[in-house]
Amino acid sequence: MQANHPDAGDLTARATIELDHHGADYRDRWQEISDGNVAECPVAHTAAYGGTWVVSGYEPVVEALRDHGVFSSYQDHTDPDSPMRGTSNPPIPALNVPQELDPPLHTVYRRLLNGPLSPEQSRRQEPFIRQVTAACLDRFTEQGRADLVADLTNPVPAIVTLGILGMPLADWATYAGPIHLLTYSPPGSPTWDEAMAAVGEMMAALGALVVARRAEPTGDLVSVLATARGDDGELLPLDHVIATAGLVVAGGVDTTTALVSHALHWLYRNPAERDRLIADPGLLPTAVDEFLRVLAPVQFMSRTATRDVELGGQRIAAGERVMLAFAAANRDPAAFDCPSEMRLDRSPNRHVAFGSGVHRCVGAHLAKVEAVVMLDEILRRIPDYIIDEDAALRYPSIGAINGYIGMPATFTPSPSVGAAFPASGAA
Repeated sequence: MQANHPDAGDLTARATIELDHHGADYRDRWQEISDGNVAECPVAHTAAYGGTWVVSGYEPVVEALRDHGVFSSYQDHTDPDSPMRGTSNPPIPALNVPQELDPPLHTVYRRLLNGPLSPEQSRRQEPFIRQVTAACLDRFTEQGRADLVADLTNPVPAIVTLGILGMPLADWATYAGPIHLLTYSPPGSPTWDEAMAAVGEMMAALGALVVARRAEPTGDLVSVLATARGDDGELLPLDHVIATAGLVVAGGVDTTTALVSHALHWLYRNPAERDRLIADPGLLPTAVDEFLRVLAPVQFMSRTATRDVELGGQRIAAGERVMLAFAAANRDPAAFDCPSEMRLDRSPNRHVAFGSGVHRCVGAHLAKVEAVVMLDEILRRIPDYIIDEDAALRYPSIGAINGYIGMPATFTPSPSVGAAFPASGAA
């Protein structure tokens, strides 16, 4: 990181840094880079990707997240000259609904998801999540070896997500594969175009399902979305409905995979803490929040300034892009005592791993239930797993998601428990 700092209180000269959040250097040193930005330049400008402000301090990140009127999530994907470029940097050439809408239209779509993904409904999914996890574990526990990502942390969240939507569970890889490929492919890389094509095919299949459910609803979440009506009483636009279903899929099949994978790796490197959770699984909900804070599955989300504004001592002009560094904010010592330490019993824990304000991740409650159940089952059934760190493969880019492609492991073989793979999702 190289930084240029104007004199304190000087709003005429901008603080600048060099930061490529999709680059290998950031992937390998993200904690160090984040800590440096928090300490030296909590709000600074980088020229990367056409230029954007990078907001790393906890207070200015929360301020921007909660002021959707000034820091807009909207993407005008129909006009290449519009400054409104949504929440990804660089933007993905498709509108994410409702993530890239602002109130009041955002509210119309968000309320369709609030109920099915509420804390109560997420807790009701626990038996289904546990059954899926147990069935996946049954496929390899007798062998004493597995790829913890390919065989467990990848399929479980994807299957659960399809179950909640009311889609065939056997199709999980059809949806998870393109999403994973897209999230770890740096823009302009050889796999980026491949990923975009695969996601396009996935969205076409999802669109056909939405059209079918609009004609013949079956009571599942896809049907709820397909038959929903706006405040004017008319059916919601089909493209927005398909995009909403696609966002549920994208959010459900990658972030929880990344979270649990990193948690398993951290616990492997910290065996005393692993033993602590094995002895006291009641600590898991608090531990998951700390994993979210320290391991940061989602590192950045972007906004566009709708007017001239001061943030963190810097003057941001209307139309400028603003990238909110969740990972850095979660390491700010002004908000967290000894922020680099993993404290599995940390409470309160006001991390921003899920964002804040009206755009806070709608699947946050479900993701935490999934992570708790998965870790509980894993620590009970293969508690002595040993990760082959030389063979473990991280995402080449963590500008979107901080995840793993593969994580081979060995453990003491144990018998299956006879968990039947569910035929469909939980009610």
